[in-house]
Amino acid sequence: IGMGHVYRALSLAHELHDHEILFVTDTDNQAAVETIVRRDYWLGVYPQRQLIEELVRLQPDLVINDVLDTRKKDTEALKYSGAKVASFEDLGPGARCTDLTVNELYDQPQFDEGNVLWGRKYFFLRDEFALARPHRFSRRVSSIMLAFGGTDQHDLSRKIYHVVKDLCRVHGVTIYIVAGPGYKEYQHLVREVAKDDNVSVTHATGVISSIMEQAQLAITSNGRTVYEFAHMNIPSIVIAQHEREITHAFADETNGFIQLGLYEPGKTSALVLSALERMVQDTELRRLMYRRISAFNFNGNKRKIVKAILQLREK
Repeated sequence: IGMGHVYRALSLAHELHDHEILFVTDTDNQAAVETIVRRDYWLGVYPQRQLIEELVRLQPDLVINDVLDTRKKDTEALKYSGAKVASFEDLGPGARCTDLTVNELYDQPQFDEGNVLWGRKYFFLRDEFALARPHRFSRRVSSIMLAFGGTDQHDLSRKIYHVVKDLCRVHGVTIYIVAGPGYKEYQHLVREVAKDDNVSVTHATGVISSIMEQAQLAITSNGRTVYEFAHMNIPSIVIAQHEREITHAFADETNGFIQLGLYEPGKTSALVLSALERMVQDTELRRLMYRRISAFNFNGNKRKIVKAILQLREK
């Protein structure tokens, strides 16, 4: 469904190290399967229609769903089996009857239920950001970063690179492109950037924080990564890849972002180029955006979430 869900689940598993951890996914999530297997966790892979049945058969004490919108009947089936149920990024009917739902990407509650935690104060960072150094303001932009999630469904890594590469070359700006393991056009992109000496591209995991330490600006999709850029004090140009990302309201101008709305072929390219040119050339605009975005720090949020999850078991 998106590698952000997988990385969040792995971060939680790392914190719950004194419990037996079982991962379960369906047969359509090959990128998730490969990522989890590399971490040496137990993994069950089942057809979608059998997932709940197989989960119940495993007899878990606690089920943490990170699958977007859950169904009420699925949540109720898991609870009836004796398991406590938590979910993340869940606006489905099942979110209303979990023991705990965490919707950190929505500062304004989408419905009124006592089991739901809403807003940015519950967003937690991946483990690799524990020692990362947030930026201090720099008058000159020496590098930018492109990041469009684990799957990059519109091939924006390659399309936006071609839009901005000439501008970056003129201003001596290095481009760092970080792609996810589910990005199908990765090899195509690697071939296209090979002739440019001011471009670096990778899809290695666990390196995004170290690359963020080098970039003063970013162009990204409107998912969890915008919070990571905020934590690192990096003003960013944001493109929503689908309708759900439009509902994520954190990445706006008051928080240090330039929001371009839903991706539209042709139109978005012109908007990106114009916005980046302004950010590179207008030092005072970038200083203002930096001041706004540097107000955020998400350290400590994971501790709150893990504590809430463990309290479910104590109950």
